[in-house]
Amino acid sequence: MNKRLVTFAGSALCAGLVTPAIAQDQFETMKDSCIACHGEEAEAEADVPALGGIDAYYALLQLVAFREGQRENEIMNGMVADFSDNDLRAASEWIGSLPPQAAPEDTPDQARMDAGAALAEEHRCNTCHGADYLGGHQMPPLRNQREQYVLKALGDYKAERRIGDRAAMVEVASALSDEDMQTLSYFVAHLE
Repeated sequence: MNKRLVTFAGSALCAGLVTPAIAQDQFETMKDSCIACHGEEAEAEADVPALGGIDAYYALLQLVAFREGQRENEIMNGMVADFSDNDLRAASEWIGSLPPQAAPEDTPDQARMDAGAALAEEHRCNTCHGADYLGGHQMPPLRNQREQYVLKALGDYKAERRIGDRAAMVEVASALSDEDMQTLSYFVAHLE
């Protein structure tokens, strides 16, 4: 994968030197690197987010935050460091065009789902993420997001490693135990 990352980063650097239309065309040739980490082939326990169902505007906000160093992730910061605004727009439009994540095929543990639903209600997760946890224009979807990614995100908020414009999430996560975070992650990942 490192070779792909280097190739992608190099292509991204060149993309910043061309016109917007060409930049979008070049993104078409670079998105395989995105798919390598975020796509369906990623391991189920991957702590990277699935991109399907994310609103293009929300994706653009996150990509800009990675580029500007306001959101820290060594790989993502490097991937978009030299992206032009048009590269970021092309990437976010592509992300916004991806279909929502499908529900897992296995039958979830009902006791864990009930516990997760109670926690989600207690912490009012659907107030921001929507009644069906599908997110919105400025909010990520939680429904069927990868369990390990949600768990990592909650841990990052709780440890204040990820703040940005999501101070409310720090407050929510600070009240969660490790078991609560595991239960919530399982719940949203397995919604049918």
